[in-house]
Amino acid sequence: MRGAFITFAVAMLLALLSAIPANAFCMFGCYPTEAHARQIFENLLKQRVDKPFKIVEFKQTMSERLEMHATGEKGYEIFFNARVEFPEGANLECKPEAGKFPEGCSPSNHYVTAPRSSDPAGKQYIAPGSTIQFDEEYRFYEAGSGWKGPDGNVYTAD
Repeated sequence: MRGAFITFAVAMLLALLSAIPANAFCMFGCYPTEAHARQIFENLLKQRVDKPFKIVEFKQTMSERLEMHATGEKGYEIFFNARVEFPEGANLECKPEAGKFPEGCSPSNHYVTAPRSSDPAGKQYIAPGSTIQFDEEYRFYEAGSGWKGPDGNVYTAD
C-alpha cells in the first residue's frame, strides 16, 4: 500500500512539473548558454564580413557570473574558441597592394567580433580559403527575464 502511494505521488509530481513552462524554473538562476553565444558570434560575424563563412568549430571554454559592485547589475560571461572557414575570403576590397591597405581597411590580423575599445579599426581583409581562429568572450547583462548579449538581442532559456 505504501509503495503504491509513493508511486502515485511521484507520478503526480512529474505531471505537475511537465505542465510548468521551462522558463518558470529560471527564478532559480538561468544563464546564457553556449548556443546563445554561438548565435551572437554568427550575428556579429555577419556584420564584419561580406562573404559566406562556415563555423567549423565552436566551443565554450569557461563561463562566470558577474555582479557590478557599483551598480548592482548582474552579468554573465561566456568564453569560447571558434574556428571559421572563409572559402571566398571576405572584405576583398581591403587586400593590400604593395604592403599598403586601402583607406578604411585595417592592417590588423587579430580578428574579433565582440565590440571593444581595442578592436581593429576598419574592415579586415581575409584571403580566400582562409581559416580564422577566434578566442573571445561575450558579456551578457541581465534584462528582465533574459540576458542582453553584445549583439543587442535579449536571450532567454528555451
